[in-house]
Amino acid sequence: MRASVAALGTFALITLIDEPTSLDRAVYARARRLHNRRFELAQRPLEIVGLPGAHIPIAFVAARALRRRGHRGGPTIAGAALAGWLAVRVMRVLIHRQRPPRPPGRGPKRESTFPSGHTTELTSLAIVSAYVLQRERILTRGAARVLGFGLPIVIGLNRVYVREHWFTDVLGGWALGAAVGLACVSLSS
Repeated sequence: MRASVAALGTFALITLIDEPTSLDRAVYARARRLHNRRFELAQRPLEIVGLPGAHIPIAFVAARALRRRGHRGGPTIAGAALAGWLAVRVMRVLIHRQRPPRPPGRGPKRESTFPSGHTTELTSLAIVSAYVLQRERILTRGAARVLGFGLPIVIGLNRVYVREHWFTDVLGGWALGAAVGLACVSLSS
């Protein structure tokens, strides 16, 4: 539980940052310069999985599959998916920040950009899934680390690359997602 509280404290500190920072602007400018439409399209499945309408049902299907095979932890995975989504909804009511300039061809969005929903929700889900799947000996320690650390890093970088979020939105998403995921792990133990 201490790790969850520490991650929540980190999130609180990140909320104090007035964005966009000079780092946010520099990362945004670099993403715009390096943008490649084909590379963006190749990442589209990742963006789709990051939507609550995709990853929450996937978490519930995974939970059911675990139970059918006699493994524990399915409810914790499903709970992490829901808790990550709920945390984003609550934070976006409390904190409103404007999105970065939208790339050509994308319509305007009024919803708050902070924290990154994709990043928060998939970080929470990845941490819990990695923990449960390693504990149940479905994944090796190395594979669990790739899932628990790799997926959040990749989705966070995706959100900056496609210019949907400032870098500080992603930092906030990682911190809030870690706080939620670690709390779910702690409560399940």
